[in-house]
Amino acid sequence: MSVRFANKNDIDKVVEIEGLSFLQPWDYHVFKLALADIFLVYDEPGIAGYLIAVCCSKNIRATIMKMAVHPEHRRKGIATALLNRVLEILKEKEIIDVCLNVEMIRRPAVMLYQKFGFRITQTIHMDY
Repeated sequence: MSVRFANKNDIDKVVEIEGLSFLQPWDYHVFKLALADIFLVYDEPGIAGYLIAVCCSKNIRATIMKMAVHPEHRRKGIATALLNRVLEILKEKEIIDVCLNVEMIRRPAVMLYQKFGFRITQTIHMDY
């Protein structure tokens, strides 16, 4: 089991996980573009999860854009491993601020991020 940088051969499986995880999934071409960013996959063998982060603001800030784990592999520490590795990479790059957006209804994700020291700084309420 390992966390590694993604390559173009991983995209089909990542797109599958994306479709199983989000109501408005990204498509193949968006993931292909994301290969230029910090795009990690959890390979056990076979892709079980992924995380994408982007460095911005003159490499002072990074944003975690997406993270998902295949439903069959959830609650096995995969998201923790991905988050650990991306935070190590960002520390090596001397990033001092990391942010992300997460829907509050995704309670397990919120709890994971809080375990890593992330805190809620803003909430947005949507009226539908």
